[in-house]
Amino acid sequence: MKRNASQSGLILLLVLWIMIVLTLLATAFYQLTSLEIQTSHNDMDKLQARLLADSALEFARAVLHEENDGTSDDMTGLWSGSGTLFQETTLGEGVFQIYTANLDAEEGGTRFGLRDEASKLNLNTATKEMLEKLPNVTGEMAAAIVDWRDPDNEETPGGAENEYYNNLTPSYDCGNKDFDRVAELLKVKGFSPEILYGEDINQDGVLQKAEDDGDENAPPDDADGTLNHGLIPYVTVYSYDRNVTNLGESRMNINSASEAQIRGRLEGKLKEQVIDSIVAFKKDRQIEDLVDFLRGDTAEAKKETGDQENKEGSRNRSNQTASDEKKGENESSEEEVSSASSGATLLSNEDFQVLLNEFTTRDEKILPGLVNVNTASYAVLLALPGMTEELAETIVNRKKSEAGGFTSVGELASLDGMTLDTFSKLLPHITVRSNVFEAQAIGYVPKRKAYAAIQAFIDRGGEGPVYRYYRIRR
Repeated sequence: MKRNASQSGLILLLVLWIMIVLTLLATAFYQLTSLEIQTSHNDMDKLQARLLADSALEFARAVLHEENDGTSDDMTGLWSGSGTLFQETTLGEGVFQIYTANLDAEEGGTRFGLRDEASKLNLNTATKEMLEKLPNVTGEMAAAIVDWRDPDNEETPGGAENEYYNNLTPSYDCGNKDFDRVAELLKVKGFSPEILYGEDINQDGVLQKAEDDGDENAPPDDADGTLNHGLIPYVTVYSYDRNVTNLGESRMNINSASEAQIRGRLEGKLKEQVIDSIVAFKKDRQIEDLVDFLRGDTAEAKKETGDQENKEGSRNRSNQTASDEKKGENESSEEEVSSASSGATLLSNEDFQVLLNEFTTRDEKILPGLVNVNTASYAVLLALPGMTEELAETIVNRKKSEAGGFTSVGELASLDGMTLDTFSKLLPHITVRSNVFEAQAIGYVPKRKAYAAIQAFIDRGGEGPVYRYYRIRR
């Protein structure tokens, strides 16, 4: 059959249309395939960066395990980044590093290494009086923390319970249990992201342009060229110490220990005469505080001090005023504490350190919230019961000196300006050991500009280091 011109033109047009459609489909398929390949490459780059960050964490776990000798931890440890260990490690085409906020440097900034969680106050154990001494924490805010974690619905003066939280929009109940994470503070009355995180809202530890431009961009900042880290470097929920000796053996409760057990525990560690003194002092006595062994027989000491004051009062009564007598009493008391601190007591400081290592007055196996005086900042030290500015400065300067950190909390008893009463207040809250550490890990592939950031809290207090918390930040 003969086709006319219109039919031929229609067929040609149809063929051309099909070719155009096929060309478009081929182009779209090529673009889609290229996009999928590029996406696949990007995903692979991101995965590589994340694996680098994970490698940094595994490296940190290995270091923590290697250094866990059960004795003491201070800022000379490899975990702290005292060398260049965590600064930058090349692995394949990428690098990894671990960093944290540098609270000890006047200019602020960051340092490479881990952060010790025992360098902070524990939100679940710190008293109201301790919490309100932290930067930018008021008495009302401290009371609200206590109310949030306690199991009852009785409001602490200045605090908040369900009545307050149930009237918010949106409403929620008061926690009435321990904090699981520090970020939970954002639900507590009086707290905000600005208070918790300071200028470092993105929690990368680095001063970004938007964090140093005043009110130009969020977050609010003072444009002073330094990064305000807020409250978060000073508080934790993870810190604890184990109630064990430096060798990992459970400490013995001195109040329930028999004479034979005490002697057996101290044999070869103290002189026989010293052990006899400890046994004699402990006999028929409930030991409330191991510092009693530094005080000696306080009842007898008070009696002797009183007799001496009476004799002095008789000799000088004619020309002494009531205020002079009060001054004399205070000076006599200070002299007694000074002599006790210098070792002229039942035990020398060295013997006392042995006693502290072997014995306890607490039955708990885990002691939550103890602050490591070797790693704590000045602000945290100052929040401890009985601590003075002078003592806090002495401790901070000690850890920066050639002497290094303390190997026993008992060493603090002999510090200049430390009284036995002050030491007795401090002792239940301090340690020289650490178990949980924060790691801010970075993985980076320079060629691909791929970047990953992971935050983790690593606990080495058990058989091996494990993650208490793990979060991919980027």
